[in-house]
Amino acid sequence: MNENEISMGKRFWLEFKDLLMGAAFPLMLQLILSASVILFSDYFSDDMAVGIAALVFGELLLAGAYIIFGRANGITAVRKSVQNAKKREGETNDIRALCHTGEYKLWKGFAIGALSAVPFILFQLINCIVPNTVCEFVLKYAFGWAFYPIYLAGQSQWINFVFVLYPVAVHAAAYALGAYQENKRQVKVAEASQIKGKRHK
Repeated sequence: MNENEISMGKRFWLEFKDLLMGAAFPLMLQLILSASVILFSDYFSDDMAVGIAALVFGELLLAGAYIIFGRANGITAVRKSVQNAKKREGETNDIRALCHTGEYKLWKGFAIGALSAVPFILFQLINCIVPNTVCEFVLKYAFGWAFYPIYLAGQSQWINFVFVLYPVAVHAAAYALGAYQENKRQVKVAEASQIKGKRHK
């Protein structure tokens, strides 16, 4: 088997599944933080200062989580790039290696962040078109990071979509940082291997 024998559909599906795996943990953290820290913004809605403080603290925790997972995803992607390249040099039949699945590309940092925000986008869109208590409940309890800033400001919910840029940008930046750090580490490993090889000659 070679790269040319693999269909575009197969390539897309393998890559899409890999991106979904990268988005899973950030999405779970969204839900956990929204159902805990950020929800305090609603409990203290009578005291705007306390509500804003709770919201800001929750948003910072969310940013920290995205930085951690984004960096880890970037590191993993570079390692996969190196491993898959070695497999292809050995004429492998591993379909993931042949399809370059999970390998580092900057656009994937943005894509993973965007995928983690898709559930919010769907519920927010439905609620904007047909306001209902179910969607509002889900937005408050599961996606407070994007719902509450505009809600507390008393502005139109259509503006909430701007907050999608927040996890996307943070994850992409952390993804690029993780890749940069791992590339530096890979260079040092390669240099150390060369030095070791010369000593054995």
